[in-house]
Amino acid sequence: MAMKWFWIAVWLFACTALAAAQDAIPGKTEYLSSCAACHGEDGRGGGVLASVLKVPPADLTTLAARNGGNFPLSAVTEIIDGRTLIAAHGSRDMPIWGFDVKARNRIPNIVDYLIRIQRP
Repeated sequence: MAMKWFWIAVWLFACTALAAAQDAIPGKTEYLSSCAACHGEDGRGGGVLASVLKVPPADLTTLAARNGGNFPLSAVTEIIDGRTLIAAHGSRDMPIWGFDVKARNRIPNIVDYLIRIQRP
């Protein structure tokens, strides 16, 4: 279990360094540092940790397509901020967000980025 958390920390550190070099796309840095380890850099569910998860990560680029062409803004926000439980995300004390106001203020940027990467 400790090894798993070690690799998560390594991945998050690497994504943070990579994100700093990315072009300025709102929310991309936050997405890469907080979501890409499982959901993949492209949002399609193929992150480096996807193979060790019990439930495969969702393809975040098809959220609008799976919702009749409309991006489910409220539902996505509530999943990220913990108001809606997703078993694969674990308890609502999700370590990446916790109750840190600065961390929680990044959520709208991530949602905005998810809107930008939607595919038909």
